[in-house]
Amino acid sequence: MTTPIEPANSAETLVEPSRSESPVSKRTVGAFLGAYVGAFLVLIVPIASTLALKVAEVAPDSREASLGVISAIGAFAALVANPIFGALSDRTTSRFGMRRPWVLGGAIVGFAAVLVLASAPNVLVVGLAWTIVQLAMNAVLSGLAAFLPDRVPEQQRGKVSAFTGVAQQLAPFIGLLVANVAFGFGGGLTGMFIVPSALGLALIVLYVLTTRDRVLSPNLRQSFRVSTVFKAFAFNPRRNPDFAWAWLGRFLIVLAFAANSTYQVYFLNERLGIPLEQAALYQLGLAVLSAVLLTISASVSGAISDRLKRRKVFVFIASGLVALGSLITAFSFELPVYLIAAAVTAIATGTYFAVDLALVTDVLPNKETAAAKDMGIFNIANALPQSLAPALAPLLLSIGGGGGNYTALFIGAAIVAVLGALTVVPIKKVR
Repeated sequence: MTTPIEPANSAETLVEPSRSESPVSKRTVGAFLGAYVGAFLVLIVPIASTLALKVAEVAPDSREASLGVISAIGAFAALVANPIFGALSDRTTSRFGMRRPWVLGGAIVGFAAVLVLASAPNVLVVGLAWTIVQLAMNAVLSGLAAFLPDRVPEQQRGKVSAFTGVAQQLAPFIGLLVANVAFGFGGGLTGMFIVPSALGLALIVLYVLTTRDRVLSPNLRQSFRVSTVFKAFAFNPRRNPDFAWAWLGRFLIVLAFAANSTYQVYFLNERLGIPLEQAALYQLGLAVLSAVLLTISASVSGAISDRLKRRKVFVFIASGLVALGSLITAFSFELPVYLIAAAVTAIATGTYFAVDLALVTDVLPNKETAAAKDMGIFNIANALPQSLAPALAPLLLSIGGGGGNYTALFIGAAIVAVLGALTVVPIKKVR
């Protein structure tokens, strides 16, 4: 099928709040996916590895508690920022477009904050810098999140959603690879922060310069008042029950994922006996395994989901696999067992994020005039668990005394994932 060629650095004037049903070109999808990977290179590498290593460097005697507090505050900043930036994006009338000013501005500020984070001398500066990174990069993500409802027609959403899920999940592999290369060439922990983030910034700038954006006519702009800030977080679950169930499902599944993403470095160190200085290298190996499996599972599930025009069954099965992977992790005391858990989780991750984003886009309350705002509300379900998990995890880790009860932590994650699977059942608008 021939896809349309879109002029670079052009804008689509929004005379009415509608979008074309023509397929989006491969070049545009590629640029978007590159920017999506870029945004997560800035965010995910610290979340997965370097932030924990930095905290262990500046606060070795309180690393778990300090990491939990910093992660919680940063995730709360993301929770607040995403819907507000989304609402501002929906009202932006710049000639540069509705989304691109926020994408570019956020990327520049985020990269500057990473530079500060890399050289931070104490926990306080680490916390402040990480909070700014989260605020800035959620401005980027709020603009990118609107791409699917803004530009992609319904018949193409499953495929683009699958690619987006793969891109998000490949980011840790790419980032850890780049970070380990930087470390190997003598960059140290500072290079592990800066080099992946610089690559991420370059990919985002490329997207901004080569893709179209909708330009909002001033006469169609909704007014922005103080109350708009509060409305950016508001939706009516009774009026939009499908969206509410989809939101709750994503919240629970990300909460289950957050246990592993936040504490993987310390799990490898304490449970599996891997030296802390080698943890990032082992994470890279795990990321390679995950990248292969999730790419296959996402590609297959996204294509089949589009063909069958069904979303719920894929999200349900993937959520169940998240629970299974968490259970296996709970009883992993040797690396081979943990590899099995990682493989199951990777298959679950690819399937879940490939199809769930398409499901959510199908049940957005208002795709026409508030896509970024609604996606911002949905992204709270991504950010809030990352704030709650570091706060709740120490309670489970401390069961039985001490602070390393990873069995309790991952059993709890499995229970949460099962609850997440059940939220798919009441959704009616999508099959």
